[in-house]
Amino acid sequence: MMNQSVTIDVSKAQEQLSASASPLKLWQRRLTILFIAQVLLILGVFAYQENSRVQVDAQPLLGIKSADIDRMVIQDASNKVTLQKNGSHWQLPELHQLPVDKQKLDEILQKLDGTKLTWPVTTTASSHERFEVAGSKFQRRIELFQGDAKKADLWLGSTPGFKKIHLRREGENQVYAVELTAFEFATASNDWLKSDLLAVKDVTSIKASDYELQKNGEAWTFVATTHDANTQKVNATKVTELMNAIGNLQVQEVVAQVPQGETTKLSAKSAAGEFNFEFTKAGGGYFVKRSDRDLYFKLSQTEFERIANVNKGALLASESTSSNTAADPVSNLVNQSMQGILNGEKSN
Repeated sequence: MMNQSVTIDVSKAQEQLSASASPLKLWQRRLTILFIAQVLLILGVFAYQENSRVQVDAQPLLGIKSADIDRMVIQDASNKVTLQKNGSHWQLPELHQLPVDKQKLDEILQKLDGTKLTWPVTTTASSHERFEVAGSKFQRRIELFQGDAKKADLWLGSTPGFKKIHLRREGENQVYAVELTAFEFATASNDWLKSDLLAVKDVTSIKASDYELQKNGEAWTFVATTHDANTQKVNATKVTELMNAIGNLQVQEVVAQVPQGETTKLSAKSAAGEFNFEFTKAGGGYFVKRSDRDLYFKLSQTEFERIANVNKGALLASESTSSNTAADPVSNLVNQSMQGILNGEKSN
């Protein structure tokens, strides 16, 4: 009897334990289902948003091709520059109608052409100041014209990431993140100046105070000024460096006042004509003027020294160079062999 009662008591205890555990398992099951439902809901919302982003039609930033634009006005909070197209050439009307750096301008026009607008960062007018695309707070304003008609009015603002900027079109609340930078849209005229506007390409004659050089075919010689001038040989390497310096002369900016200082004069002749230069060192700065432009330009010390500091002595071939060349039969033989090969290729 005692064993039977004990068995009955144990069974009842198991039933009670099982009954008490069932609600706990039930709640665990419900919470698990709820958690899975929440995860599926989050994934669904994310997928919907991504699908909506993809389905947004990309639209061009500009409603006109950049090739049809003939005037651009760029400004920041304190400066403004105008680029004007005259025929096929772009000029700076506020800087003596000097030519614009065409490569730099073409690059940003191509970027504007290729920029597409998709999903906006914001669509509220109250956010414009925060993204610095408001009329009262901005990094750049870019106005594009065709004749007198304004074809685009863009506001560039803060930077959301590397090589990106917030952009808003005038009259719209939407703000976009696009692959442009404020740095590309300089607001100073000198930053748009064609830096090689004084360079003389393919020089055939160079004359300075103590030397005159003439190009005959591919060889340079000193122009005879004394009875022994024809016996003086040029250093071909140095002459080539001088010719390249004149052909690639780079200026930095226009200066308002005529510099007063030590001046070196030089003339260079090419198929385009003869050009007279004045290189001036004044007040720690370096300047240049070319005869066809009544303006002085600032240039770097390196550019100045590559031309103005060259004298006849620097252009003369040294005796050691000449003797070493003559005394090196191996080099002469190699040069003759290479010349024969090249001549053979040309004849073939």
